[in-house]
Amino acid sequence: MYLKKTSLFIILGILSSCASFSPFEDNKFYYKNGYQRVQLDVENENIKNIHPIKISPQRIEGALKLIVTKYGSRAEPLFQKQKYHPYSVSISEALAEAKPNQDVVFTVEGWYKKKTLSDNRVTSGRVFYNKNGLNLIFGSVMRKGNMSETDPMISYGINPDLIKNPYAPGSRYQSIRSEYILSTIPNSGVFRPKEAKGRTDWLVFTNKALQARGDLTADQKKFATGANIQVQGLRDEVQQLKKELQSLRNPRQPGLYGYPQYQYGQIPPYQQPTYPPPQQGAYPYYPPPPPYGYQVPPQQYYPVQKSQTQNLSLKSLEKMRERGLISEENYLKKLKELGY
Repeated sequence: MYLKKTSLFIILGILSSCASFSPFEDNKFYYKNGYQRVQLDVENENIKNIHPIKISPQRIEGALKLIVTKYGSRAEPLFQKQKYHPYSVSISEALAEAKPNQDVVFTVEGWYKKKTLSDNRVTSGRVFYNKNGLNLIFGSVMRKGNMSETDPMISYGINPDLIKNPYAPGSRYQSIRSEYILSTIPNSGVFRPKEAKGRTDWLVFTNKALQARGDLTADQKKFATGANIQVQGLRDEVQQLKKELQSLRNPRQPGLYGYPQYQYGQIPPYQQPTYPPPQQGAYPYYPPPPPYGYQVPPQQYYPVQKSQTQNLSLKSLEKMRERGLISEENYLKKLKELGY
């Protein structure tokens, strides 16, 4: 009898420990509905986010409304309308309580109709705020989810492998390819950070994107599917390259000491010289006029620009070549002028 009781206690202890085993066990749920959840998670103890931070639910909802994907033949927002409010509120609350090494993780499910059939689709992600803005790393994007709630290993996120578990959150160190391409409307303030290194599942929302807004119109959704999300800071870099390219094509730019730059052999335009007023009692001097039909340029130093590419670095030249801003012939010519 004693042995049976002891065995029963051991079995109950094992079952209770298994039921409670979860990497999110000690974290409270800011939102919980079936497999859907919003919680805090530590992916790397050395991560230093700008947490805690207060971002209103209205601003987070405005950012979520900007994410568009294509399902079937239509472009639709990634998050369904009924998901905006609970997730924007819970993510806002979690960010306000998060520690610097903690991220906000979420899982959202939805039934999406494709032709005559409906599928249960799962989207998961990781949210944190740093110097770039509000980061959102997607784990799953509309992957097929469970048809029933019978798998506790998945429901509690015990398996962190994104390949095997569509409910696992996004990661800085792991990414899976999705058939659904994320997009947004142009000039919305949504970028891909440089740290993503080509990943399309990592987005950054700047203050321009973190604004309260209404639902996207049909034209905006259609236009967003053909747009590409740019890398953060790339636009400024391209603008700088364009300025350097313009300096190549336009030699009449201010040069050294404020004088214009002229090519060798060019005659600068005549400028009327100025003379100091004559001193009182001194005989005034007036220079003779130039010969009829010819204007003599003043004796003035004009720096000669030997090569318009001297101000260009090799790195800038390489970037121009990659983006098609300079032809291969001109690229080789400029390299030779730079001495390479």
